[in-house]
Amino acid sequence: MPRSKASAFLSVLLVFASGLAMGAVGYRLYAVRSVASPLAAPPRRSPDEVRNMLVNSMKEKVNLDDAQVAAVQRVYQDQHEGFDKVNKNYQELIDKAHGESARERDRIHQGALAQIKALLRPEQVPLYEKWRADLAARDAERKKQKKQQHDRDGRPDGRQFPPPPRP
Repeated sequence: MPRSKASAFLSVLLVFASGLAMGAVGYRLYAVRSVASPLAAPPRRSPDEVRNMLVNSMKEKVNLDDAQVAAVQRVYQDQHEGFDKVNKNYQELIDKAHGESARERDRIHQGALAQIKALLRPEQVPLYEKWRADLAARDAERKKQKKQQHDRDGRPDGRQFPPPPRP
């Protein structure tokens, strides 16, 4: 009989120890993945850093002399300025399209409001206007609360940041 008690005790102890080990390994894997995942993208380098890395690599592999290095750097600088120009033009087009889109949406919305008012009886129009004002006030309050939540928690959707994992 004592042998079965000892084996039962050892079995329970073994299960407890294996659970503890699995929990530690699992937590360690979770903490490592959530902090610095091997699949995570490396930190972004500035265009100047990338350009210098490329030029240095090219100088080393292609045996460029100083005049060639300077010329290659000018080419890369011109390329960068060209990209900036294209991006600026593209952003201007996007901003213009957003403005036109907003005006078109507003025109459609105002047309819908006019159609709804035309459907109402004269005594319903003031009630409808009050209802719309209430909606606008609720929307403004919701946006105000969302902004306060963002200011407090640092996230636009109001969710809190998770606590940092322990090492």
